[in-house]
Amino acid sequence: MVIAAIKANAGGGTFPVLKCIALDSAETGFGTALTVAKQTKHEFIVSPYDGQDSTLRTEVKDHAQTVSGAQRVENNQFGTIGVVFNRSVTDPSTLDAPDTQYLTAIWMRDTGTGPDAPAYSIGEMAAASAARIAAGAIPFNPLDNVTIGGVAAPALLSDYITVGAGLESESCLNRGWTPLRVKPNGEVSFVRTTTTRITTDGVVAATSYYDVQDFQVLYFWRKTVFTRLNQPDLKQVKASQGTASLIKGELLRLAQAFEDQNMFQAVSRLAPQFVVERSASDRHRFDVKTPVNVIPGLHVVAVNVVATTEFDSFSI
Repeated sequence: MVIAAIKANAGGGTFPVLKCIALDSAETGFGTALTVAKQTKHEFIVSPYDGQDSTLRTEVKDHAQTVSGAQRVENNQFGTIGVVFNRSVTDPSTLDAPDTQYLTAIWMRDTGTGPDAPAYSIGEMAAASAARIAAGAIPFNPLDNVTIGGVAAPALLSDYITVGAGLESESCLNRGWTPLRVKPNGEVSFVRTTTTRITTDGVVAATSYYDVQDFQVLYFWRKTVFTRLNQPDLKQVKASQGTASLIKGELLRLAQAFEDQNMFQAVSRLAPQFVVERSASDRHRFDVKTPVNVIPGLHVVAVNVVATTEFDSFSI
């Protein structure tokens, strides 16, 4: 898995930090690995098991949700996404739908056997995908059509997925999974990198997909705010009106910096909604609200070609 993760970014110039937690060779679950992982900072956690195994997948999701909690920031932990992979499902419309922002599920059909068997393990593919996503830097642009280095394409041409509206890639995305495709040159790349969240509240279907990059921006904002508010000039002060005004000003300054770096938009219009107020239950505490609008990734440019006869006639 480590080698696969390193190869994934070959030629990309950015290599995220890799941290390894060993599993016994006979282990069929996570054992104590997730407990150990709780003590380690990580933006992504990779499962070596099939993403269609609901029990093990849920364990990864629960772990990511736990370490993304508000109490984890003291451990320099501001948001985590679990990564799982599946290659055995032939019809993407039958993939499980985990529906959570705490997972990104990768799918590439690869059903060959014998000499046509996949050249990688499930864990290696999950690790390679996670490493390529984690290598994304500010402003966390989409990874559409970005190659995952070192990954062998399926041996069977019949396993190559169809890409486009109403095709297999869209069926995969509709289930909350991230589809991989094979380029004409044989390289394996992302179609689009999403989380598995497909509803707004667990019931109402979302009108668009939730990209991994959206949450990378939000988690980075969370880290930026925490880091600034824990500097001495804002940590070792009185809970006065003046301090509240200073905090609000700093939050707006940081939000504007995010806008300047193409991560947020409409900061000035949202500024009146930024709130710093004293807690009703604890006079030593300020409650802060920072409404932000993450700039969405561009994935579709729909072209409408209109034939016209406007300039058919002319005179000499």
